[in-house]
Amino acid sequence: MRILIANRGEIAIRIAKTCKKLGLIPCGIFSDGDKESLHRKYCDEVINIGGYMANESYLCIDKIIDAAKKLGCEMIHPGYGFLSENEHLVKRCNKEGIVFIGPSYVAMKLSGDKVKTREIASKVARTVEGEEVENEENALKVAERIEYPVILKAAEGGGGRGLRIARSSDELINLYQISKNEAQISFGSNRIYIEKYLENPRHIEVQILSDKENIIHLGERECSIQRRYQKLIEETPAPNLPDEIRQDITFTATKIIKEIGYENAGTVEFLFKDQKFYFMELNARIQVEHPITEEVTGIDIVEQQIKIANGEGLNIDQTDIHIKGNAIECRINAENPLSFSPYPGKVEKFILPQQEGIRIDTAVMGGYSIPLFYDSLIAKLICFGPNRNTAISRMKNALQSFRIIGIPSTIPFHLSAMNDKRFLEGAYNTSFIDQMKYFSPKEGEIAAAIFAMIPRKITFLKNLYQTDPWFQKTNDLDHLSNYQDNWRWYS
Repeated sequence: MRILIANRGEIAIRIAKTCKKLGLIPCGIFSDGDKESLHRKYCDEVINIGGYMANESYLCIDKIIDAAKKLGCEMIHPGYGFLSENEHLVKRCNKEGIVFIGPSYVAMKLSGDKVKTREIASKVARTVEGEEVENEENALKVAERIEYPVILKAAEGGGGRGLRIARSSDELINLYQISKNEAQISFGSNRIYIEKYLENPRHIEVQILSDKENIIHLGERECSIQRRYQKLIEETPAPNLPDEIRQDITFTATKIIKEIGYENAGTVEFLFKDQKFYFMELNARIQVEHPITEEVTGIDIVEQQIKIANGEGLNIDQTDIHIKGNAIECRINAENPLSFSPYPGKVEKFILPQQEGIRIDTAVMGGYSIPLFYDSLIAKLICFGPNRNTAISRMKNALQSFRIIGIPSTIPFHLSAMNDKRFLEGAYNTSFIDQMKYFSPKEGEIAAAIFAMIPRKITFLKNLYQTDPWFQKTNDLDHLSNYQDNWRWYS
């Protein structure tokens, strides 16, 4: 059986590996902007679908269906992002006799309608008030009714794209069109809805697997460390979550899935505040952070997706699921660690950490040029341990030995997070980044903070500053010692 992986980068590689494990033939697509992408090499056959921007390539249903036909693929796996939650792709697959690895057209359409999904979920869970808006005037009326602050969201997307917080009518007017435009670019739809914004909650999600007969959960994930409403660090199990809440939130997630009639892998997302959790949305796809769940359960989620889609159904039930140990994922992005602004460019060297208890999902290699047109994620660093302290210790060591030379990355941020008292104690929420005191206009202070943890490398990097993976733009290291004494990154 041949499967077209309608995606790019690390998730395409991840899916291809499971295909080969199952004896299936992975086929791929690539855009003009991805001619050098590593995911091409993991597929048995690939086809160029042209274009550079997402709406010229990975968001083009006609091109994807055409590629599947040319490559003789019986199934399509959409990965995450792009068309992964687009009911029109599901409908087209049905029409062409191609199996879509994901929920049915009806379930996909329903889950993509955040207003309708919330209405159904409200039968079994608390929900945050909100609704879809058609224009700026409508948006202002809804915001006035539910009261500021409010959050604007893409009705047909996820991953933080299109999200904006408005605390006044003036802010709402300024942000409304920006949110619509971003949603259009990211998901091919500019539908927007507005929701009451909860200040500083925790963001907890539950991984679900479902077929026609059974619904099971694979535990919950803590996803509260975010920037621009996109996750940077996830862990499982969620720390400091009372057992009764853990049981209630996972059980509620399965009830929501049953109400919707959803099949395949999905994630039910909740906001948790003041010992109460509120349904937020259903993600009808595999999540970026799925590896941490795989590490603590031993379940290959992509494998289960394929088995459900081709009619085999789940070969596991809830009694087979045993959460063992702790896992943490750091999303390593090609971004300026001060501003989190994307930083495409050529990766001169890409040296992965080698140690016990780590997994790295990536599509980057030395010599690879990160394109301008797509997400800035370049690697997912996953660390597992028999307990949370061990997982954190392994993550610290892995981050320190991860070498990315040629572009900046978010590794300095992740190092600071792993040493933050709130993270170490498992007492944090979505305000985590806002309350960190590690930013500085002086790049040297970032390097000084890292050097404070790994002082043996200072002399080496002073002699070979051009190879410093975190300090690409500053050519003068003599001033670093001036900042070490007064730096308080890890306090």
